[in-house]
Amino acid sequence: MNRFLLLLFLVLQLSVAIGQHRLVGTVIHSDTKEPIAGASVYINNSSIGTSTDKAGNFSLQLAQASVYELAVSAMGYHATTVQVQVPQEGKLQISMKERATQIEEVVVTNYVKDGWSKWGRYFTETLIGLGYYADQTKILNPEVVRFRYNQKEKILTASCTAPLIIRNEGLGYEIVYELVRYSSNFTTKFFSYAGNSFFRDIGKGKKKFTQARRDVYDLSFKKFLRETLKGDWEKEGYVVRKSVHKENEVKKQADEKLKAINKEVFDKYNFNFNLYYASQKEVLPSHVEALRAQSRQHESITYLMGIMKPHQIISGRDTALGLVQIDFPDYLYIIYPERFAKSKNPMLKKAASQVTEVFLPNKEGILLDVYGGYFPTNNLVMIGYGVAYAKLGFLLPYDYEEPEKSRNK
Repeated sequence: MNRFLLLLFLVLQLSVAIGQHRLVGTVIHSDTKEPIAGASVYINNSSIGTSTDKAGNFSLQLAQASVYELAVSAMGYHATTVQVQVPQEGKLQISMKERATQIEEVVVTNYVKDGWSKWGRYFTETLIGLGYYADQTKILNPEVVRFRYNQKEKILTASCTAPLIIRNEGLGYEIVYELVRYSSNFTTKFFSYAGNSFFRDIGKGKKKFTQARRDVYDLSFKKFLRETLKGDWEKEGYVVRKSVHKENEVKKQADEKLKAINKEVFDKYNFNFNLYYASQKEVLPSHVEALRAQSRQHESITYLMGIMKPHQIISGRDTALGLVQIDFPDYLYIIYPERFAKSKNPMLKKAASQVTEVFLPNKEGILLDVYGGYFPTNNLVMIGYGVAYAKLGFLLPYDYEEPEKSRNK
């Protein structure tokens, strides 16, 4: 509990807000201290936002006392995010750094020529996703995307000269997306991106969007986290087990033996295995083939343990702010509800009994709020089935509320 309180204290020191469920502040130039008018100010990943007036002032009305991630962007300035508590005494002041335009003009030559024609499809698929609602999602201003490719290290990075405008015709949202980081390593096959998003509801009240959003929500990690807060995974059909990943000792030993054998064959026999086998009787061809088969095994072995309950991963609470400390060792092995198999939506039907695993790289855990948002966001890693549905083509706003109407399954 002490660790939870310490983490919460550090987060709250980053912010100042005023009024019951009302967040007010000023956005200024970091050097001149002059107010910045027309800056976009919004709760990250939500539909809650506004813009600053001529004096740089803004005001947001929030329904829930909690800790929020506030995103701020303005033309000619570096986007920034701060974590703020509502309610809290004082007034928030956000400083923004001006972009070094001259430096950016110098490095523009490092960008890939005709980058969108070469990398646009890959960029779209990795950022937005594939299939279902992702296929109905389009980047409206691809001209703002710039690519760099490191041929030696085989790493693709991307940046944007302005926020991306992403229109999702399947879910009825237009997303203003401020790309903060995008990197894809083709050697390690590791891909990561980060950004701030503001949702404009272009489908409010339309039945087809209501049902589509409900289906996406059912499959989302957001729902799983909200059910964690409620303390009842079983009611929604989740089966959660502890998963322990151990290094595969068989593969490790096989790799070491193969490395020694290959070195000897290369050094003494010019990599001619027939000469090697003829020169000795200890290592037979069948032995080498067995080692190669073992070497092709996975790096780690997964051991599934017992059924988990939400209270087992909750290590602290702040009821006033609706915050919960989540902390668990090893992995959570999350099996999606079996009831999805009866869904009319093929996306949900396919997801029935599929598995997603999550783990915490930093054992200090995460803070989870009443909306199912969590921070720090980089301290929860998802692998498995759910990764495809965590991309922008399936993203719902942070403040999405499921309709009370019974599900049409």
